[in-house]
Amino acid sequence: MWLARIAMVILAILALMTFTDVFLRYVFNAPFHFTFEITELSMGLIVYFGLGLVTHTEGHISVDILTLRLNDRLRAFFSLLTNFLALIYLAVLVWRVWYRANELMVAGDKTQVLLWDLGPHAYIMAFGSIFMLTSMMLLTGRSLRDLFGKRDPS
Repeated sequence: MWLARIAMVILAILALMTFTDVFLRYVFNAPFHFTFEITELSMGLIVYFGLGLVTHTEGHISVDILTLRLNDRLRAFFSLLTNFLALIYLAVLVWRVWYRANELMVAGDKTQVLLWDLGPHAYIMAFGSIFMLTSMMLLTGRSLRDLFGKRDPS
């Protein structure tokens, strides 16, 4: 649940900052100049930490109009197939996020307004992406167990 708490705190800070920015813009004609940068950086964190939690709790939206009509064995097979394909996709995604974080760290790229280094932020997002991958590994293992595990003979 700490993934949800991290995402929740980031989202609350974003909401408060956006409210304050809009208030300052319309009342004093003096908005924050960094709101877009903070929002852009924070959304990546919310996505990577939030998706790890949703994947772990199997909270994704799914359409099961066809799979509900299948027997348990076929349903387990399709679950394994989709989880395995998602696992491959997420493995490539995590690898690329870590690769990009390395590139940003070496290049020393910074944000335009606040001049924050993007490398450390990218590493935090890469760390968060690992939770998606490990959750998908667990789901794939569960699908394997459902397909090849002991079945009730009745």
